[in-house]
Amino acid sequence: MIAKITRGKNPGDIGAYLHGPGKANEHTYTAAGQRVSGGVVVGSNIGAEGQTDPRWWAAELRKALNTRPEIKNPVWHASLRNTKGDRTLSNEQWADIGQSFAEDMGYAEHPWVMVRHGDDHVHFVISRVDDVGEVWHARNNRKAAQTACTKLEKAYGLEAAPRRREQTKQPVLMERKNARFKTQLVTAQRAQKEREAQEAAEKAAQRAKWHDVSFPNPPTTGGLAQGMRPVPRTFIKRQAARDESYER
Repeated sequence: MIAKITRGKNPGDIGAYLHGPGKANEHTYTAAGQRVSGGVVVGSNIGAEGQTDPRWWAAELRKALNTRPEIKNPVWHASLRNTKGDRTLSNEQWADIGQSFAEDMGYAEHPWVMVRHGDDHVHFVISRVDDVGEVWHARNNRKAAQTACTKLEKAYGLEAAPRRREQTKQPVLMERKNARFKTQLVTAQRAQKEREAQEAAEKAAQRAKWHDVSFPNPPTTGGLAQGMRPVPRTFIKRQAARDESYER
């Protein structure tokens, strides 16, 4: 059994989808041995069983929602779908599943309906605000829904559907420690780049200073050391050697 969860504002919008004839991927259900388009309410805590028109039960949910108009996305919607290998459950079995699911999730005292939308799946529509203004916050609802589905699979002998693994949340202190470490790392890297840029600038300035001082008479490898004077050299003209063996 697989659960999918969404939230919304208007129960009439989701009701129109669940009970409407639709334009694609037509949903049908069996009533009195015949296939009927749309959906039928097979479970609720507001006496909506058998309803095929959403206007009545949407109005009942809206009465509860209006007690807390400031609540954001007060409509909670979930679908439960069996696997392909599961048997087809009856409306009575789905009604029992709906009550168990409501109790396990914690919204059993809030107005809710369950619409059968096909042989293999149903939809829940819940007002997170009850008739006296109490709010069901639905914290960790996806994890709670997976746990409830596992319980229902065992109770009704259904196949175990694959569960989505959720990443374990780190404690707040660990998250803060990691954030501080990242900040310190970025600061250290920035300081290192600034030091490297400063060193490069100092080297460039040193080379420029050396060039300015030596530019008029740049040093050469063949120059005289400071304090030394050149020694004059005497040129001696040598006569060519006479060849004694030459005869005139």
